[in-house]
Amino acid sequence: MKRGYLILIRNSTILLLVILFNFSSTTAAFYPLDWDDLMFQMEKGMSWQVARMETVVQVFDPFIKNADAEIPTRPIELPARSFKQLIHWQDGKVLVVETQDDQGELLHFYYENEADLLSLSLNDNRSFLTADILPRQLRFRSRYEEKRSRALQELGIVSKEVAYHIRDDNHVFLRIGNLESGHYALLNPKTYELSSLHNKIWQEDGSSLDLTIVFKKYETYRWQTYAKVTEYYLDKRLFKRMTVSKIRTLSRLPLKKLKKQAFNLRRSNTATLQNDYAL
Repeated sequence: MKRGYLILIRNSTILLLVILFNFSSTTAAFYPLDWDDLMFQMEKGMSWQVARMETVVQVFDPFIKNADAEIPTRPIELPARSFKQLIHWQDGKVLVVETQDDQGELLHFYYENEADLLSLSLNDNRSFLTADILPRQLRFRSRYEEKRSRALQELGIVSKEVAYHIRDDNHVFLRIGNLESGHYALLNPKTYELSSLHNKIWQEDGSSLDLTIVFKKYETYRWQTYAKVTEYYLDKRLFKRMTVSKIRTLSRLPLKKLKKQAFNLRRSNTATLQNDYAL
């Protein structure tokens, strides 16, 4: 009798512990992180320090109409507007983006070395805004909170509010930013990888277009995941697709060469090094 009582007590204790464990796990899974916790988790997942990336960018016309004055189901690609990029990146310090046409002619040169900044279009027939050429996932991938915050601010995401976000297809994400403002980022709640960035582009007539940047087909290289494909949408219509064609980590960048290239371009073109991001 006494032995049976002891077994009953032991089983009840085990059952109670299981219930408490499940309850605490469920609570942890659904209770949103705050900004500091999220930054800590993202920093832990960062292993690259210096990298060189090559990309191929396809451009589409999202609003061209067919003979029936209707927008086709699939966007029309504009091969003549495609370009390539050679990206040099050192976390927290250097970002250099060489934008080239298919023949390798330099179309735009972006140089950022701590406080020094140069953004310069080099072809009169094809001008680029800085926003057109920035590699968004590298901007956000930094292990430094200041750099990640700046990457968000460049897309108008200034709020550091973190909450769960349930999409129309019932997928759950972590959201940074304010949903009502239209400026926010969605992250995978398990891996903390970027899923999408959301912004509004205001037009002269007062109307706006919804800009969505989607990061997909994540792969792993040198213990670090990255999005192989980044797609840009205006009002849910594809207008640009960037595909990573090659990536490698380095011990250091050819900084002296890149700095000299920036210096020579600055001297031969109308441009000035600036100390902020407002070009």
